[in-house]
Amino acid sequence: MNMTVMMLAEKVLKGTEKLSGVEIASMTIIGLGIVFSGLLILVAFLYLSGGIFKKADAAKKKSASAPAAAPAPVKAAPAKQAASATAAEDDEEVIAVISAAIAAMGEADGKQYRLHSVKPVTRGGGNGRSAWAQAGIHDATRPF
Repeated sequence: MNMTVMMLAEKVLKGTEKLSGVEIASMTIIGLGIVFSGLLILVAFLYLSGGIFKKADAAKKKSASAPAAAPAPVKAAPAKQAASATAAEDDEEVIAVISAAIAAMGEADGKQYRLHSVKPVTRGGGNGRSAWAQAGIHDATRPF
């Protein structure tokens, strides 16, 4: 077995046995120089193309920013009233959708169902996270 390892090592080193240490070092330095030159060219290309796109974007913004008439000031409702109004509208929409789903389900069964109340569900073990967030955490943290 030792003999096969030595023969294999001889085959690998056969092409480089005529090179001196200086030649090997110079080949290594030239190879590294070529790689880093290619990287510098790539960085310069990306930098220049970024500048071209910035100029094109600035020109687009400049042409799009035509002087426009100032909008008339609108009297805004207080933030709390506006937020509660949109929340109430959202709640009404959710209740309407739930009622429609229950009515469709009852129609399919040939029965008539009625919605008595709608309450938000609180999740005790999920630290206030939704079911989708809990499933995502479960998938991301389960062992392989």
